[in-house]
Amino acid sequence: MEFVYKGTSIYYEILGNKNFKKIPILFLHGWGGNKDSFKPFIDKIKFCKVIVLDFPPFGKSGKPNIAWGVEDYTDMVLSLLDKLGINKVNIVAHSFGGRVSLQLASKEKHLVNKMLLTGCAGLKRRSLKTKIKIIQYKVLKKLSILGLVSPKALLKYGSNDYLGLDGVMRQTFNNIVNYDQTKILSKITCPVLLFWGKKDKATPFCFTKIFKKHIKYCTVIKIDNGSHFAYLENPKLFFHLICSFLG
Repeated sequence: MEFVYKGTSIYYEILGNKNFKKIPILFLHGWGGNKDSFKPFIDKIKFCKVIVLDFPPFGKSGKPNIAWGVEDYTDMVLSLLDKLGINKVNIVAHSFGGRVSLQLASKEKHLVNKMLLTGCAGLKRRSLKTKIKIIQYKVLKKLSILGLVSPKALLKYGSNDYLGLDGVMRQTFNNIVNYDQTKILSKITCPVLLFWGKKDKATPFCFTKIFKKHIKYCTVIKIDNGSHFAYLENPKLFFHLICSFLG
């Protein structure tokens, strides 16, 4: 199914037990993923309604005509839930999906019942090495504009996610990664369960300390050998948590 938000086609599906009256679960995937990112778990859920979607421009959703930020993605999700007549929801989210979840829970406290977040993004952490690379990039960019170095020299400074984008989506990606959500965490009042890989390099385990410090009801489950995709590496445990925490 599809609906249109700000001129962009958004693809979504309603699965699980569509007629059951329990609070539905909304699954929000990470950047570069799609509605199937949680498929191993969604296919097993029989106790409630399940909502999945493709964040634009991924999966079957369209590409925004203008650059979006976290707020735009959040408002898009709100529009979908309003369209479906849903006034209370549980959330399972990974990485970028966690960004949107944090924004949603801080903005619409009555709407979000509980959240299970894994490898959640939303915090800025720049090491000295990263700061140096940023300075080098800015210098090379100026030299490139002046025609003193080749634009190709800039490519090694971008992440794979960034280099795979162009135009509007590059600006969208910049808007997202440069938005630090630390200041909104204290506004989140629903229970939050963090499922985190200790070896996560994309969203370091140290993020959990900040989440626990600022979110009132926050619990952490650490997966010692887990990476950024700890939820897929430990499917039985993660599904158990979906059922016990949200079911």
